[in-house]
Amino acid sequence: MKLPNIQLITVVAGVLLPMQCILVHGQNTAFDLTKLLPKSGTEPVWSVIDRNLPQVQEMITTARMGCIEKLGLPKNQRPLMKVTNPSEKEKCLAECVLKKIQLMDENNKLNLSQVEKLTSLVTQDNKMAIAISCSMAQSCNRSSSSKSPCEAAHFFNQCIGRQLEHSKVKLIW
Repeated sequence: MKLPNIQLITVVAGVLLPMQCILVHGQNTAFDLTKLLPKSGTEPVWSVIDRNLPQVQEMITTARMGCIEKLGLPKNQRPLMKVTNPSEKEKCLAECVLKKIQLMDENNKLNLSQVEKLTSLVTQDNKMAIAISCSMAQSCNRSSSSKSPCEAAHFFNQCIGRQLEHSKVKLIW
């Protein structure tokens, strides 16, 4: 169901504006809601994502293969996005991949600037997609309490996996 623009603006204003990740690098400037709305005649965001997602998948796959080798896991290691009870080594694989692609920082939290950067790359700077991705990452960060890097990575892997599945974005790691 397509919402009229006035309802979309209400949703955006009520939900997204309080989030700090849509502010431009910490500036306290007013946010222009019209930048979130697609311009007429622009390519649908899903077409842009389908075209650009392979670049990010290639980056993830390269990082994953390096991490598999580093951790001594089998080359045919199963993808861990939907695995609820991975081994400790598999949890550490998730940590290695997330850190190699800079999605997880040294404090074992999701790196919001990298989330923003990757979302911008995949969506060609779609402000709505960036805001939603940052919001999801913040939600994952707030829900994480683990001090263990491997445990935190497993939690983020599950959290990100749920969000990607909900958004019907197909990335594998």
